[in-house]
Amino acid sequence: MLKKAMSKAVAVAAAAPVLALTLAGSATASATANTVHWESARFPGKCLSWENDAFGNARLSNLRQCATSGPVDESQWREVSVDGKYWTFRPSRYATGGWTNMCLTSYNTLVYLETCQDGNWWQQWEEKWDGSNWRLQHRGAGNVAGYYLDTDGSRIYTEPGNNGLNQVWH
Repeated sequence: MLKKAMSKAVAVAAAAPVLALTLAGSATASATANTVHWESARFPGKCLSWENDAFGNARLSNLRQCATSGPVDESQWREVSVDGKYWTFRPSRYATGGWTNMCLTSYNTLVYLETCQDGNWWQQWEEKWDGSNWRLQHRGAGNVAGYYLDTDGSRIYTEPGNNGLNQVWH
């Protein structure tokens, strides 16, 4: 996964214009969309996950065992490039087999899923690589702009960067 993510980051940073010309797609089916999962460095084997509620709607769940197979994989996300720097993350599949239109969202320090909206900064994340670790920085606005995706193992939230393992994902 790390190799795939590193390759993607290098390819996007170095060849975004070439990719855009070579793999041009519609706005809803971006050529720079990938399926990824984010495993917590603090809690190995546990991933950022989602689940279906009683009505079949995707919602954010607590960290769960990472998995990469099965008809519904609640630890996989479809990441879609907004502009080559920021990404949206959508649950990769739901019970009926299609992509969801829900996005990982943070408002203030709360993190949850809500219907995706073009241009919504509260749904945009920057994947930051520091040479050995990934951190997901929330775009946001106001006093919470630039907060990082964080977990204490039972909750998922955002807070200022602190170089702690709770903010490291791979």
